[in-house]
Amino acid sequence: MLRKGTRVVRLTKKVGQVAATGTVIEIRDRHCVEVRWDDDHTSIISKSALTLLTEANRPRRGT
Repeated sequence: MLRKGTRVVRLTKKVGQVAATGTVIEIRDRHCVEVRWDDDHTSIISKSALTLLTEANRPRRGT
């Protein structure tokens, strides 16, 4: 369940593409949340495009 402060990862469309990680800063409605990404930009995105960030799905850059 997504809540304010939850760490998330954006699902990618292509295999091998690096996924963006960020923090939920606001729940907009039942379908959308506002996320501040780790590169400091924010966006409003569908909950269905996000998953909780865990050690198992943490993006590995440079590999």
